[in-house]
Amino acid sequence: MPYRRTPNSMPAIIRTLTIARDTWKNTPAGDRALSADHWSKLDDSVPNSFLNGLLKEASDVDLAQAGQAPLTTAISLTAARLTMVVSHFHQVLDLGIARGTFTPGARSYYGRDITASSIPDVSSYESVLEAANKIVEGETARAAAEADGVPRYGAATYGSGVRYASANDSTAHVPMALPSAAQVAALRDEFVTIHNQVQQAEVNTDREQEELRALYDEAQALAVDICDTVEFYYRKDPDASSRRAKCARWGVVYVYDANEPPPAPTPPPTPPTTPNS
Repeated sequence: MPYRRTPNSMPAIIRTLTIARDTWKNTPAGDRALSADHWSKLDDSVPNSFLNGLLKEASDVDLAQAGQAPLTTAISLTAARLTMVVSHFHQVLDLGIARGTFTPGARSYYGRDITASSIPDVSSYESVLEAANKIVEGETARAAAEADGVPRYGAATYGSGVRYASANDSTAHVPMALPSAAQVAALRDEFVTIHNQVQQAEVNTDREQEELRALYDEAQALAVDICDTVEFYYRKDPDASSRRAKCARWGVVYVYDANEPPPAPTPPPTPPTTPNS
C-alpha cells in the first residue's frame, strides 16, 4: 500500500517547497491547491520570502563546502609530502650516525633519545608538524653549538666496528642534507599556510551550516503543511491513483511497494493565457 513520505531532511524539504512554488505558477488560479499564505512564503518574486532566504542559506553552505574541498585535498597532499621528508631526514641522520658522520648525540637536537632506533611519530598532522619544527629548530641549535667549538663526536667504538672521532677531531659543522632542514622548513611553512586556510574554511562552513539549520524547523513545518493541505484539497478524488498523482505534482512524495509501480506522471495544467488586445 503506498504511503506518504514526510520531508525530513533539508534536501527533501527544499525539493517539496520548490516543486510547490513552480506548480503554483503553472496552475490556473482556480485550481491551486495551496493558500495565498503558502504562496507568500514561496513567492520567488519577493526577495525576502521565506523560500528565497532558505535557498540562499543552502547555496551559501554549498559554496562554503566547495571552497573547503580543494583545501582539504591540498593539505592532505602537503601533509603526505611533509611526512615523507621528515621521515627521510631522520633516516638519513641515522645512516650518517652509522657511518660516523654524526654522533648519536646529534639525535637529541631533533627531539629524539640518543639511542632511539625508530623515527618520531608522524601519524597525525599535529605530530608531523611537531617533528618538522624540531628538525628546523634542532638544526639551528646544532649548527650554533658546533660553531662554538663543541666537539661533534665522542671517542667510542661500537659493536659494528665503527669508531667515532675523538674530541680532538675537527669540530666543523656538517649540515644535514638530502633532505636539509631548510627543505623541511619550506614544506612545513607550506603546510602551516594551508592548515590555516583549512581551519578558516571549516569555521566558515560551520557558520553557514548553523544558519541553514536555524531554518530547519520552520521549513519542515511549512513543507509538511503544504503536503497536508494538498492531500486535503484532493481528498474527494475517488481514484486513489489519480489523487496521488495530483498531489505528487505539488511535491508530495509517495513510497510504493516493489510490486506496485507508481502511476505515470500527469502533465501539469496549462497556465492561463491573456487574450491579445
